[in-house]
Amino acid sequence: MKADADVGAAARVCAVAARVSFAAVVVLSPFRGRIEVVNRWRAPVYREFTDFLLSAGDIAIVLTLACWLASRRLRPVRMPIAYGPRFLAWPVVGLLAAAVVGIPFSVDPALSAYTCVRLALLAGLALYVVNEISSIRQLVLPVGAMAAVQAVVAIGQVVDQRSLSLGWLGEHVLRPSLGVSVVTTADGTRVLRGYGLTDHPNILGGMLAFAVLVLVGAAAAARRDRASAVSQLGTPVLVLSGAALFLTFSRGSWIGAVLGLVVIAAMLALGPDRRALRPAAVAAVAVGLGVVPFVAPYHDVLAARTEASSTIATEARSIDEREALTTVTSRIVSDHLLLGVGVGALPLAMRRAEPDFRYDYQPAASVLLDVTAETGVVGGFAYLVLLVAPWIALVRRWRTWTTELAAASGLVAAVTVIGVIDYYTWAYSPGRIWIWLILGIWAGAHGRSPSRPAAVAAPVPVHTSAVA
Repeated sequence: MKADADVGAAARVCAVAARVSFAAVVVLSPFRGRIEVVNRWRAPVYREFTDFLLSAGDIAIVLTLACWLASRRLRPVRMPIAYGPRFLAWPVVGLLAAAVVGIPFSVDPALSAYTCVRLALLAGLALYVVNEISSIRQLVLPVGAMAAVQAVVAIGQVVDQRSLSLGWLGEHVLRPSLGVSVVTTADGTRVLRGYGLTDHPNILGGMLAFAVLVLVGAAAAARRDRASAVSQLGTPVLVLSGAALFLTFSRGSWIGAVLGLVVIAAMLALGPDRRALRPAAVAAVAVGLGVVPFVAPYHDVLAARTEASSTIATEARSIDEREALTTVTSRIVSDHLLLGVGVGALPLAMRRAEPDFRYDYQPAASVLLDVTAETGVVGGFAYLVLLVAPWIALVRRWRTWTTELAAASGLVAAVTVIGVIDYYTWAYSPGRIWIWLILGIWAGAHGRSPSRPAAVAAPVPVHTSAVA
């Protein structure tokens, strides 16, 4: 009996350690600080696309999975692992299989093998979420901490127009005069964009967009509990996140956040629990309150980022670069349609195909195109199914939409549209972590939603007697 009790206690300790490590994954996911495992740099390709790197979030993923598997092994009663709906599980298997099969044919087999290991760990992270995260409200504290830290740093950077001497946390050295991401206004002023502690403002914008949607969804799900962490933490973090999201000046992230909020609102309005729409709306208003104070001071920057004619040289160059990257990647897809050039190896393949390319070697601003280029038509089709299948499932079961499923679907909408506009959800560690987190969140919410509408009890007939 004592031995059983000791084993049970050890299982609980491992489960708690897994939960703490998972929280660390979320909090650390945007950080650009990383360990260089193997230096394989091949100029002029970015180190992120050649070296074997480990971010703090990657290390936390390994700890999460190790502790989770240990806790499962030590449990007196072992429950089977839930793999989520088959219409998501099989495409994941297909994508991973296509990546593995392509390793011997990659332009850099070692890099592709390393990337495959990372993808397998991320799939394991999604499994952890499906099995151990039973409510989106469990994400409030780690997501809120992540968003608050990044938002405070980003706001300070933009207001001061410089870095905040946080290099020990991985912060870039930032000034508008340096070769960093800025917005150039019509009068030639260079305005630094918010980086936070990430590699790029677009990445920070995506992380904040996902955080906003998690917190809005959690507010809707926690509407009956006014003393919850959602109420105490969520509102001020939403205000900060809204301000920082605006100051990244990331158009893709803005579109993703807005689309995600629209999906959440639509599903709550059409679903059975319409009362959750009000707290969700209040949370969304908090995001807007963070944006409002910065609209007037940065009106010229906003005009530059939304100008359709692209008369500003830096904005026109950005559009030209995207078109050139898409053209080169499309040609690589047609030349390597069956097996691709190897997962993670697209920038190196681009350098081989275009040695005199006038822009930086990086994936095209379309994740589906990049996945197809790296893993071939099978991997590209599997990824397409992952994007489309959740929406087909939602249409088929629209009468059983829950608040959790609405929040998760808003996240899927955001990560999908961001993947149409930018590539970091496939090629950079923060984006990879979040796309797999979102898949796990959605799969878990779908599994917990009822398969059919709740039956409405028939009225009980009332029999009256003729005798008084």
